[in-house]
Amino acid sequence: MKKTLYTILSALVIGACSLSEESYTNVDKESYLNNANDAETLMMGVYHEMCTEGIYRLNLSMLLALPTDEAKVEGSTIVGPREQASNAYTSTDSYVQNTWATLYEAIYTANSFLESIEEKSGDFTEADKEKCKLYVAEARALRALYYFELVRWFGNVPLVTKTEESYKKATEFVQASPVDVYKFIEEDLLFAAETLPWATDDAVRSDNSFRFSKGGALGLLAKVYATWAGYPLNDTSKWEKAAEAAGKVVKSGKHSLLPSYEQLWKNAANNVWAPQESLIEASFYAPQSNAASSGRVGKWNGVNAVQGSIKGNYNSSMYKVHPTFLAKWRSSWKEGATDLRWGLSFADYKYTLDGKVAITTSNINGKSTYITFQMAMDNTMEGWKADWRKNFCYQIPPAKWDIEKYVDDANQIADNNYSNVNWYVLRYADVLLLYAEALNEANGGPTSDAYRAINQVRRRGYGADVDHYSAGADLDRGMDQERFRQAVRDERSYELAFEGHRRQDLVRWGIYAKAIKETYESLMGWHEQAPNYFAGAAFTTEGKNELLPIPQHDVDLSGFKQNPKW
Repeated sequence: MKKTLYTILSALVIGACSLSEESYTNVDKESYLNNANDAETLMMGVYHEMCTEGIYRLNLSMLLALPTDEAKVEGSTIVGPREQASNAYTSTDSYVQNTWATLYEAIYTANSFLESIEEKSGDFTEADKEKCKLYVAEARALRALYYFELVRWFGNVPLVTKTEESYKKATEFVQASPVDVYKFIEEDLLFAAETLPWATDDAVRSDNSFRFSKGGALGLLAKVYATWAGYPLNDTSKWEKAAEAAGKVVKSGKHSLLPSYEQLWKNAANNVWAPQESLIEASFYAPQSNAASSGRVGKWNGVNAVQGSIKGNYNSSMYKVHPTFLAKWRSSWKEGATDLRWGLSFADYKYTLDGKVAITTSNINGKSTYITFQMAMDNTMEGWKADWRKNFCYQIPPAKWDIEKYVDDANQIADNNYSNVNWYVLRYADVLLLYAEALNEANGGPTSDAYRAINQVRRRGYGADVDHYSAGADLDRGMDQERFRQAVRDERSYELAFEGHRRQDLVRWGIYAKAIKETYESLMGWHEQAPNYFAGAAFTTEGKNELLPIPQHDVDLSGFKQNPKW
């Protein structure tokens, strides 16, 4: 398949405005689906849904996931997309509606593909049937992913398992118990994990780039169990299952961390598939700017660049980092140790027509000096001024998706809105940290395997050998359950910073609103004006913003029960 995932829309379904609107149009499956090649082409349509605006191109990767203790939206108002990125939206919000509708469209596409394979594959050759077994497993894994996003973002959602159910009258849809949705997800992922090969052992698919493997299915299952174990269901029996699923990936020897943390961002910028660490990845690629096939990664959440200052023309850089998060991260280092991820994760610079320049400068001893974030943070240095911190209240973007730095010319799009940069949905480092967390929760404290898992992530971050003890990187031994729990939570923040995981982590830990409030308060200690730039603090309510609202459109049509406080 190489990099053609973006071009293949599902031929099984065209369009879907909402769960409860009969807008599906089927093509003639009888005349098209005749062999495994046809099946694979159609299955790519199920993958393509990952790359739509309502899912990982923008909404669930950046926009709706933004307000946390790590980051905020650019500016201090709630105008335009700042409304969604500050939790200031209502149940009639078009972005929320789009995410809901797109996820159900993706599920419909998966259901339709699975039904078509069941209907037509009986006439295939034995070799084609063998391939189609994997395609079915891929489609079920993708369906599980889409339902996982639905249930953890929206809560009580209808469970639609067949295409014919999509044609019911609006009033006939019923919201399922989240437990039933999780059980359905679990069943799909167990099937996928049992059927699919490890990425490096695949002898059936001619090219499995950016596609589900056994590792991806098991890693996602571990994340599903960890979420199931947390708020709001709090089924702590699932911690043992999370540890088991993650442990299979870790102990398989089929996956590993890339030697260099920075290589992750070079790979994502240039469509390089590295299955040892990338388990699920949304693949964006277009030879020319194309809203249907390219993405917004590095544009919406990249380094600020004025028009004409970079090969990619311009970056809006709506995604901004809290200086307090960076300061906390920096203070966590052991004496003499340096976490290399810190400097690679944020940018205290921007691009102008004069080139790459610092965000702010200051007159020190009669000389204009570039001020780094390190200088603004260190109030003990000679010449330090409190006002150095002001611009860092609202101007620091992530640097992982620095298009100018990482994207090769061959993969560059000279466009203000779109890029060819991929989005990691699940990395092996995430699975290692889930494994450490699950072992700690299931056993009432950390085990040796839990320490080994988290320390491997930390060692890579500090530039050490992941398989050998590092005094600067390794956690102190002898932690009780609570201390280790906090260490894992902090490490997830550092390793996965700005990658779309933090909000859902805070939610499943039951501390989302609390973390937002504490961040607002800590900003006061950074600079007196800093809290003014965090609009999300004013619109985040405990017991409400852990979930998105059920779109009012569907509540009105179907009589669904709205989520609390919406």
